Amino acid sequence: MSTPVIASTALVLSVASLSWQAWSWWWSGPIIKVTGAADSPIFEGQQSDLGYHYIEAVNTGRAAATIEAFGVILPSGLKPVRHKQDDLDAVEPCTLPYRLEPHSSARWYFTTQIFQGEEVTGTRPFVVVAGKGEREGKEFPY
Repeated sequence: MSTPVIASTALVLSVASLSWQAWSWWWSGPIIKVTGAADSPIFEGQQSDLGYHYIEAVNTGRAAATIEAFGVILPSGLKPVRHKQDDLDAVEPCTLPYRLEPHSSARWYFTTQIFQGEEVTGTRPFVVVAGKGEREGKEFPY
């Protein structure tokens, strides 16, 4: 083999290896997926008849993340943010900041007051992850 062929092959393999390492490093941290819905929580083994909404964060990554706040993005563009869960009957409090371990999830419940009188349709949940910024979810399923 000639020197240019060997050098070209080495260059291609080096770029492929560097690309793989960069991709692996990027996806080795926390991967936060956010959802939201309405629910009647179970508290102390009993199904509550109170209708609340919740935001759930699921960490499918390989590193822990810290959730600092949660909120919704309203159709008007407003973004009410909560740094603590409301004191609600039949809901176990989930305090913030919250360390979300790898392959685990957490829920924060709230009342419809967070929607500020706007329609729930078109509203998206989000959480604020320390050092990573906001992670948005899809629209509430209504």
